[in-house]
Amino acid sequence: MTSFPEYPRAAILTLGCRVNQYESDVIAGALEADGFDIVPIGQRADVTIINTCTVTAESDRKSRQQIRRAAAFSPGAPLIVTGCFAQVSPEAAAAIEGVSAVVGNADKAEIAALARRLLHQRAEAKNMVSDIMTAPYDNMILQTPRRCRSYIKIEDGCENRCAYCIIPAARGRVRSKAPEIAAEEARRIAESGCREIILTGIETAAYGRDSGGAFSLGSLIAELDRIPGIERIGLGSLDPSLMRDPFLTTLASLPTVLPHFHLSLQSGSSSVLRRMRRPYNAAQAMDRIEALRRLFYEVMLTTDVIVGFPGETEEEFAETVEFCRQAKFLHLHIFPYSVRKDTEAAAMKDQIPEAVKKSRAAALASVQREIKADLLREYTEKHRESPVRVLVEEEENGLWLGHSEHYAEVKFRADSPEVGSVVNVILTETDGNVCFGEAAE
Repeated sequence: MTSFPEYPRAAILTLGCRVNQYESDVIAGALEADGFDIVPIGQRADVTIINTCTVTAESDRKSRQQIRRAAAFSPGAPLIVTGCFAQVSPEAAAAIEGVSAVVGNADKAEIAALARRLLHQRAEAKNMVSDIMTAPYDNMILQTPRRCRSYIKIEDGCENRCAYCIIPAARGRVRSKAPEIAAEEARRIAESGCREIILTGIETAAYGRDSGGAFSLGSLIAELDRIPGIERIGLGSLDPSLMRDPFLTTLASLPTVLPHFHLSLQSGSSSVLRRMRRPYNAAQAMDRIEALRRLFYEVMLTTDVIVGFPGETEEEFAETVEFCRQAKFLHLHIFPYSVRKDTEAAAMKDQIPEAVKKSRAAALASVQREIKADLLREYTEKHRESPVRVLVEEEENGLWLGHSEHYAEVKFRADSPEVGSVVNVILTETDGNVCFGEAAE
């Protein structure tokens, strides 16, 4: 048996989505409470945790690569692999040299205790992956926020069964955090001085679906809106089909809800959306965008788009480009379609060549740069006298950096504002990507 270090060090690398980031923050907090110091990945650590992603084939490749790198950074030290790649491909993760334990998504709350056991015993635990389809909600709780904007995971799992997606196999069915637990977590975060929370989940808008009508996302946000100290509430990715008028009207009535929404769109072509098995068409998605614009002043929207889905024609791609022009998204996350084993889309005919996918991704990115530049020019003109509210995140080259309530990135001059505070800023110019300004008197 090896003696336990007096001041053990743990390194955590997070790949993928906001849910993973939240879960890594909870793991880090539990490790610190158990006496560990958290060090940056790449420094020698006594134990390393890699929180993996599997949303695309490229995500799997990056997960394997980062696991091997972590083993090289701290040779002989326990290496724990968790996250969606670990859940879906536990044997592949366990086979990588240096891996001590593979922990599934349902058991992430046990990682801090496992890290201590592995340090004591220097034993290999290998596969510790539970059945995600029958797993209960993990009830991970963030004790102390690790940044000025704090995520709160309120939901796990997805039941949409989209043709391209492996995530239901990695995350299981929809399970929701009890509203009283989420509210207590938000109170603790507010008491620590954090002003902004982002509610996140694998399918955030499905929150409460498993409650039999006992609670909903709208009722939870209304409760969080009343917590002293919470000034801004943002939402994770929302499915357009779940953004019904009563829900949006509730959000619009709450002063803390940010006028920025990320939509899980995937395509602007109805025929592609049908093949993807998305529960809406392009016209329905645009209708929800128009509803947001009616209800929220100066609302800004961001979204995800997959290009090169099997069978996507030039005409269908053009429909997506035109949809994005009309929707005027502030930002697009553009993904060339990636074949995922054991999904319906992997067996579809008319797979698009990689060169075509890359070309379409580049073309859409070029259009998006134009849209963003136009949006930010209009935004700057509107706020040359009326300030925006910027969450101060960091200092960079003599300027302070943060995001406005509309999720526009802003760099501004000010006299030493406190990181995590919300500052009024008058906008003066934009380079088409970032807005610049001065703190208001």
